[in-house]
This record gives sequence, structure tokens and C-alpha cells, in this order.
Amino acid sequence: MIPPTVIVGLHGVLQRNPWFDRVVEQDEEGTVEEDVLGFAIDRAGSYGWQSLTSWLHEDGEVTARHEPTSWAHEEVGGDWTQDGRVHQLAWLQAGVLTDPPRPGLPVRPISLVLAETLARVGTVTFTGLHALLPLEAAERNTAFHQTELAPWFGLADPDARYEVVVTASCHPEAGGMSERDAAAVRDAVREMAQDAVDVSASAPGGGLPGLDLDLDRVLHTEGMREVMRLSCRTREWSPDIAVWLLEMVAEGLRRAGRLAPVVVTASLASPPA
Repeated sequence: MIPPTVIVGLHGVLQRNPWFDRVVEQDEEGTVEEDVLGFAIDRAGSYGWQSLTSWLHEDGEVTARHEPTSWAHEEVGGDWTQDGRVHQLAWLQAGVLTDPPRPGLPVRPISLVLAETLARVGTVTFTGLHALLPLEAAERNTAFHQTELAPWFGLADPDARYEVVVTASCHPEAGGMSERDAAAVRDAVREMAQDAVDVSASAPGGGLPGLDLDLDRVLHTEGMREVMRLSCRTREWSPDIAVWLLEMVAEGLRRAGRLAPVVVTASLASPPA
């Protein structure tokens, strides 16, 4: 059985460290993103997140096989074009584990190791996050855990304000989003976020300047179209809070009975300065 697919992508502007080219060998095409982002897999292992199948050898014989316990790594990549514009700096595609006990969708750990790898490369101006979420594999109720994080994100400068747009997209055959369902998702996010995030349905239309994302360029998201958009005002902006927003929306969609694969995004409403 082929496991459901999750894809997590971090977007922003990257200024590579001035010493980068001196310590990282360029390949024939001058691209090193895939090789360096492969460090994210090693970084995951350092946290105890097993993501690759491995074999234990003794005297030339295979004595044990260790299967992934967090996610099944498939591909990784990114775009580090040095032109000062927003690009999808890092993305990782993996299979979601479905055997019990289910660890849940690994959006936060994947985002963490990707962000840490990018920080080794240079200075990142983070502008957005997107994730393909196979909600059929997200049967576990996470509302309690999301609510527990509200005081964490509430511990921030009360005068700071970041305008963030959150969207959800799915395939047309999965059905559109009724006003009732959209309102249920919005109310669920408000309930979990408490006072740490102001959530409104009156989000600005048009493009998303914090993302370099074309759903039709990726096989797993080809044909998906936006069905919901929220406006969120937060006290901080980071991959950490972006993941929280994504996970709260995913929980809201699960509560509303929507289990089809969905792409959820969280991005700045305005281009970075």
C-alpha cells in the first residue's frame, strides 16, 4: 500500500553566507540545493525522528531492518536564486505513516529541520509556508494540543502586528467549501487560538506575495484550487507560528468532515520590506 503523501515547503528570501561557495562544492550545473538540503534528513535523525529505512549489518549479514518511525522520506529540493525575490527555498516530500500508533502529520518536525538547514546556508527572510496535507491520515484529534500552544504564542510583544493570509485549496472533485463549512473552520481556529491570533474571514483577494507556489507544477497538487481564505493578525512571524496556523486549519477541516487532501498556506499579506 502506497502511503499518503505530505509535502512541506518554506518560502522567503535567502542571502547565502559569503563563505558558502568556499565550503560547498558546486556541481556541473552550479546547483547545490538538493545536496545541502539532504542534511535535513541527518538533522531529523539527531532528534530521534527516523525517516529512512536502514539495515543493521553484522559480519556482512543483514541482522535487522529499521523502518521509519516519523515519516518516510522521498524527495527534497529548493530554489536559492540570489535575486532578492521570494522563492520556495526548501521543500520536502514524504510518505505519512499509517500503521498504529499514528504519529500524526509531521508538518512541524519537517518545517523545523528545513528551517535549521536553511539557517546554516545564510540569512532567511521567511515569508510563507505551505503544506499538502492528506487529511484522511489525520484521524487523531489535535485540538487540545493546538489550544495548549496558545499561551506559548501569546507570550510575545503585544504591540507587534503581522498580517497573515491563510488559504486552503483542494481538487474540484472534492467539492467546494460552503459558507457554513468555512465559518466552522474559522470558528474552530478562533477557539483554539484564543486571544493569541485575531482571525477574520475578510481576507484580501488576489495573489499571495509571500509564496512562490504554483499548484499545477506538482503532480500531487495539480488541479487544486483555493476554496477558503482567512485573514490572521499575529504578534510574531516565524515558521513556528505558520505551522500552528496550518495545523489549526487542518483540525478545523477535519472537524467539518473534510478528509480529502488539501493544501494549506500561511503567508505574509504584504511583500517583505
